[in-house]
Amino acid sequence: MKKLLYGTTALIAVGLMAGTAVAAEKKKVEKIKLGLGGYWRAAIHLGDSDNDAPSGTAAATDNRSHGLAQESEIYFSGKTTLDNGVKFGVTVQLEGETSVDQMDNSYIWTAGSFGRLEFGETWGPSLLMSYGSVGDQIDGHSDFASNFAIGTGRPNGQFINTFGGGAALLATPDQKINYFTPRMAGFQLGIGYIPENKAGNMDGSGLDSKLGGTIGNELLDIGINYTGKFGDASLAGFGSYYTSDTEKSSAAALAAKDVDGYSLGGQIGISGFRVGGRYTKTNDIAGTGAGLAVPVAGAVAPAGLDRTGWRIGVDYGFGPWKVGVAHYNMEQEIAGAAAGTKSARDDEIELSTISASYALGPGIKMFGGLMFFDFQDSTNAAGLAPGNEGDNTIGVIGTKLSF
Repeated sequence: MKKLLYGTTALIAVGLMAGTAVAAEKKKVEKIKLGLGGYWRAAIHLGDSDNDAPSGTAAATDNRSHGLAQESEIYFSGKTTLDNGVKFGVTVQLEGETSVDQMDNSYIWTAGSFGRLEFGETWGPSLLMSYGSVGDQIDGHSDFASNFAIGTGRPNGQFINTFGGGAALLATPDQKINYFTPRMAGFQLGIGYIPENKAGNMDGSGLDSKLGGTIGNELLDIGINYTGKFGDASLAGFGSYYTSDTEKSSAAALAAKDVDGYSLGGQIGISGFRVGGRYTKTNDIAGTGAGLAVPVAGAVAPAGLDRTGWRIGVDYGFGPWKVGVAHYNMEQEIAGAAAGTKSARDDEIELSTISASYALGPGIKMFGGLMFFDFQDSTNAAGLAPGNEGDNTIGVIGTKLSF
């Protein structure tokens, strides 16, 4: 499959260079000019975000019942079109707040009758081609909620993520090559390839070692989706499969299990209503885990620790209003106390939302609602670690300005 990806990329590149040469003979093409875009969103949180430990004990939290949150990004993007109709473009996104990945989604692209080719730090097909994000109107509080404060401390250390591919394994955009076919009869195919998890050669520092001990290397992400209309109803669905290598930490070490998985989802819309959902299963996401290590070199590693995530929701739009309900679930297997075992209880998050949004004008909206969290931790099976669990109810009101 990787050879096919290499070959396809090479053929597209040769075709593009040939087309560019022909276009240059016809007339001068305008240089790419960058424009600005992005958003700025803010929210006020009110409610209970304490863990389940009895008040006054050492493990109990005493969190403030109110708080503020903000998150913003600025987009720099531009494109040009050659005489032969082939387009070239660039996108760079800047985080508005201090971040470990201050510049993300930095990539170049080209598109034409052959489809679309992307190179750089961006998301893969499992996220970009997905459908099913329906119901939740509380902006920025659903998948990847860790990028925008949700008013609770996540006592079990987990967060919601129902996406697949590199988004499931790494939770951030990564350096890759994406190719998307033209849409035909409603269908489109996408392929993404990541050689190295968080490659260190983004600034030309050289090729990376294959002994990094990390997951998500040689990641191949394949997705397909469909969009169409049937009378007054709209239908969209997708499916994706992803596979990757887990590196050894040294030449003598035993590598953990390779990570793979799949994602499915879709949505239906009619007369202002939308119903949709998504399910993702990621196998061996935690590698072998601390309690599943195999100390004997050459031995076969045991099964790793799997993660499942799903969401379902319904919403209704009328005029400038949208109202909806949604439910999320994330379940992560945890290593047991004895080597080679899994805990009888998983880490789990349940999140339900009731929310609404109102468009004040072009690019300006208000949103608000209630979030109901239930955090379950593997260590509290016998009720001995209530500090790692919590039942939280959070009210949110906020605004988002898009530009």
